[in-house]
Amino acid sequence: MPTVLRASRSAPLVRSDTTDWSPVGLEGDPTPGDPETADLQGREFDTTAEWMWWRADRLDDVLEQVGEPHWSGYAADAFGERLRTVSRACRDASARFLEAREATLKWAVAMWGQQNAADAALDQAGQALEDIERAEATLGLLNAEHAGILGALAQLQKTQRQYATTPPPPGITVPTTAEVAAARRKAEAADDELRAARTQLHDAQERLEQAKRQARTAKEQYETEEGVLVRALHATLHGGMTALAPSQLDDFVATVSEFAQLPPSADTASALFDMLALLKPETLAALLAADPKLAQKFWDNPPPPEKVAAWWKKLTPEAREHWCDFVPEVIGNLPGLDADTRIHANTIQLARDLSDPTISPDSARGKTLKDILAALGVEKLRDGTADDYETMANSKRPPRGLLSYNLRHEPPLAAVAIGETSAEKSGKVTWMVPGMDSGLGEDGRLKDWTFAGLFLYREQDGLDGLPHMVVAWIGYEPPVNQFPDPGVLQGDKARAGGRRLAAELDGQWAADSILGGNAYPYTAVVGHSYGTTVASNAITDLTHEVQSVVFLASAGVEGGFDSGRDLKVEGGMEHVYASQSSQDGIADVGRAASGRVDPCDDRYGARVFSSEGDAAQRLEPTDGHDALGNGDDRGLFDLHASDGHGYFNYDTEALRNTAAAALGLDGKINGGTRSVPSLRPPRDASSTTESRK
Repeated sequence: MPTVLRASRSAPLVRSDTTDWSPVGLEGDPTPGDPETADLQGREFDTTAEWMWWRADRLDDVLEQVGEPHWSGYAADAFGERLRTVSRACRDASARFLEAREATLKWAVAMWGQQNAADAALDQAGQALEDIERAEATLGLLNAEHAGILGALAQLQKTQRQYATTPPPPGITVPTTAEVAAARRKAEAADDELRAARTQLHDAQERLEQAKRQARTAKEQYETEEGVLVRALHATLHGGMTALAPSQLDDFVATVSEFAQLPPSADTASALFDMLALLKPETLAALLAADPKLAQKFWDNPPPPEKVAAWWKKLTPEAREHWCDFVPEVIGNLPGLDADTRIHANTIQLARDLSDPTISPDSARGKTLKDILAALGVEKLRDGTADDYETMANSKRPPRGLLSYNLRHEPPLAAVAIGETSAEKSGKVTWMVPGMDSGLGEDGRLKDWTFAGLFLYREQDGLDGLPHMVVAWIGYEPPVNQFPDPGVLQGDKARAGGRRLAAELDGQWAADSILGGNAYPYTAVVGHSYGTTVASNAITDLTHEVQSVVFLASAGVEGGFDSGRDLKVEGGMEHVYASQSSQDGIADVGRAASGRVDPCDDRYGARVFSSEGDAAQRLEPTDGHDALGNGDDRGLFDLHASDGHGYFNYDTEALRNTAAAALGLDGKINGGTRSVPSLRPPRDASSTTESRK
């Protein structure tokens, strides 16, 4: 590929042979360059245009060879569309290079004209300087001669006047009238010669100034034409050469072998994993660009977490960074990857979205971006990088990170990890699932749920001497408490959210055990309101058991009173906990209207703890349904919790007991639990359970 002409005053295209431009008052050549070189450059652009067109023809040939009936399916469609895009880009680039050729040839003509003008000005200035030198020499001689003639005339006139009436002394000759007239004519002739010499000097000086003006004009017009060339090349070639370099085109054509190995459909978890195992990250990025919905498929039906963890474990640190940089929207949301990796990838995508001018601040996406920054405790930076945001969030106490992030979903989805990511290797991880009216796209939703997670983390900190991480998860579309939306009374959103949550929980096990080397992974789930409905669906559909489940203010669990038998919880119902404040009437209405089961009912078999408060222990009661109490407006029927009296507020009995129950620390549950017979015996888990306490 040719090199684009670079024009600047300090580095001209080709320097002129003339080095002394002082006659026209310039330090250097005002019109440097070589028209022949510019002409050759234009011809190279023409050659490149032809080459680009030829490449487009070859790409179109490939399209005919890989299309139906030879190859069909998802990969074929994606590859074909990408190939057509590149073919169109090649033809567009060809047209751009032709425009660049025309601009370069015009520049060569303009350069030649201004160089001629500058050279003519320099010649004129040189001739003028020579004339000035001669005129100044002549004036010097004439001035001396003129002075002598005038002196002689004056002496003759003086002598004549002095002896006009008296005889002269002996030896003095009195000039005649004719002699004085002759001397006067000689003086007049000298005056004429002197005036003529001065006129010649003035004319030469004017010609010199004119030459300088012409040189400056040539310089200015040259620079103007040079600027026209640079702008023309930028307008026609910007982006064309870099994106379509031969090596990149060849590399792209080579990816057909990668695509050919993919199954026809990308609708199964196994097929999506094949994309990770078979493709390079830049190739998957090309697929995502061709089909933006593909990223959502990774979210809705993620690859098997254990396979993902095993695949990631084999990659080098450099390869992992490559994946994060090319497809952060996939890597950041892959169950089975460790928290540090996911946070890093999601922050890369976050920084890109924060710089995206197409996202309106007033849209659901714009509000979610603002909400995420508030949840992480950071501010938007001008030209902020992913490293900037990740460093700032990690410097918080406790640290925070964006564990999942799906801005393209409607509504957006996200989760914030709070605390020590080392908990995956040697501690305990608690996932928090919110209820109704917690969907993203409104101000403060993620921030409030993250604050609830912060309060839970701080309550857990120090209870057992282990590292802890709390995940404030809003990874599903919660129903809204607004008529006529019946979502909270139905289970559709709970089942959809439960599928994603189940993948996340199994992914936590894979990240802990396969990547973290944790022999005894510990995962707890805390659901609030409709979040308990989501959690119960998820925990029924797990491959690996979780270690503790807490249902707070439940909107009801599905499947009847014996559904606890299906929960994948280590130790069975011994580690399933439930609580509801007597001042919370919303949960009762939700269960009654939906027909779902109350996990606090003795027939369900959970271990029930108090949220009523304990004055002796200085623990406040929960007096409404909210996760966090907000002000004094409790609603028409005292539905809302007052300030400081939500389920996750500091110094409430609900928070104290939830923290202990999630960690499996029954002895630290204030007031203990209402013991009921377990519906399922422990699954040989006594030794592992004791090892975590």
